[in-house]
Amino acid sequence: MGHDMQRVPSTTLSGPDSASRPESRHLDAMHTANDQLLPNGTQAYNGEIAEPWTQNGANGDTNLSGSDAELPQVDAKMIPLSITISRLITYAYTELVTLVDTLPARTDADRRSEILKYTDHMTDMLTKLLVLVRWAKHAPQIQKCQNIIAYLDSQNRYFDCAVDSIYAAFMSMPGVRMRNYDVGNAAEILSTGSYQRLPVAIKRMVLPPKLSKHQVRETLEAISGIIRKRILCGEPVPLAMRRYVIKNGRIVFTVPGEFEAQLTLLQYEDNIPWHIVSVRVLVAGDSLLPSEQQIAVNTRQIVEFAQQILVGASTQNQDSSVQPPQLVQLY
Repeated sequence: MGHDMQRVPSTTLSGPDSASRPESRHLDAMHTANDQLLPNGTQAYNGEIAEPWTQNGANGDTNLSGSDAELPQVDAKMIPLSITISRLITYAYTELVTLVDTLPARTDADRRSEILKYTDHMTDMLTKLLVLVRWAKHAPQIQKCQNIIAYLDSQNRYFDCAVDSIYAAFMSMPGVRMRNYDVGNAAEILSTGSYQRLPVAIKRMVLPPKLSKHQVRETLEAISGIIRKRILCGEPVPLAMRRYVIKNGRIVFTVPGEFEAQLTLLQYEDNIPWHIVSVRVLVAGDSLLPSEQQIAVNTRQIVEFAQQILVGASTQNQDSSVQPPQLVQLY
């Protein structure tokens, strides 16, 4: 047949009730993979090689084997027309043989009914086949349109991928952008030998260099001067603590028979609470008593408690111009 190389949709002969008809089962059982696509659009049907389809027009040629070979071939759910015709002929013959074998055992009314059903059904199937054969004349143009649509879809995917790649490159550009050369800071370092614009917080995080002995001596003398100035400028001192000595950046209060405390200042501002360096209790227990009856003195707890008193006294009157009596509360 002249249209053996045409491909038609696989669902053309199936209707709404094709699943319940026996011919659909015969068509599925007879469906085989005898067709094989060869290079350049050449197709093989039942072992025979057929050349690409060519149709000569009035003003030109329509050839699928030329530049159209670059288009993607869409063969999904397509069956050659020759296989469709062969299956329908085999199905009609099988049904006819089955009908001839079963008619002798039926009555005349059943025979006429079965023959009428077979005739109507075959008429419908052959009519569909006739429509399919006439439609197959334009199958190459439809196949070409499907190939063009598939080609355009693939190009659209390429364009989408290209746009996405360009956008991803655009989003990643700020991370790889090169900054301008820091000419100003470079000139400052070359001229002065150091960079003067570092944040002050960096110096706070870095440990200062170790002081020399001369610097330590000068610092202690400066602290001693500040302590002496604070005592002489009106720092209330209890009468029992009037015996004190200022040396090595500390003031040592001695209360005979009670305690000896060494205090200093950690900052130079006014109203800063005194910092207790050490406390020595001068009250001793009776050595004649056994050890379990003697009272142990925890100087660490005494220092912590006394330091809390000093801090509380400084914060109570921090808005007042008069210095709080910290040493009075300490005693």
